[in-house]
Amino acid sequence: MTFFKSIFFMAFIQFAILGTLGEIVALKLSKKKIIVLKTVYSAIVWGVLGIIIKFVFVGFNGFVNELVSYGYLPSGDFWKAFFKSLFMNSMFGPVMVVIHRFLENLYNLKLKISKEGLKKAFWALLWFWLPAHTITFMLPNNWQITLAAVWSFVLGLLLSFFNTMKKESD
Repeated sequence: MTFFKSIFFMAFIQFAILGTLGEIVALKLSKKKIIVLKTVYSAIVWGVLGIIIKFVFVGFNGFVNELVSYGYLPSGDFWKAFFKSLFMNSMFGPVMVVIHRFLENLYNLKLKISKEGLKKAFWALLWFWLPAHTITFMLPNNWQITLAAVWSFVLGLLLSFFNTMKKESD
């Protein structure tokens, strides 16, 4: 049972550090002020998301492996990784986006979620997360959550870069 608990603790820590670091870098790039209390809150939110993501990775791994065992899906490593990513991002991704946005907004007591922000996040499931998680699921299980946390950081950098470029062109 200790091993079980340590897996989720490590998922919490990895996402708390990398997700929050991504937000800090994004704030620095956009020249916005870093608020310590908000940063601590964000680290907790990222950690909780890490635990949820770890559960989802395990669940979709079992889901796809079962479909492969019945011959409903192809069995190659790439195909298994692709279908884990496809099913996870299409079935759970939208739920995760809403949970993440809600928790982000909760800090400012904003209970409304921006439709434009949701639209961008849903598109990111297709153009970023589908290929990113396909690569992630090709790794051994013990490295998947680490790479997922790194991908969160990378996406934060990309979005920050795009936003900075957009502001400069306006």
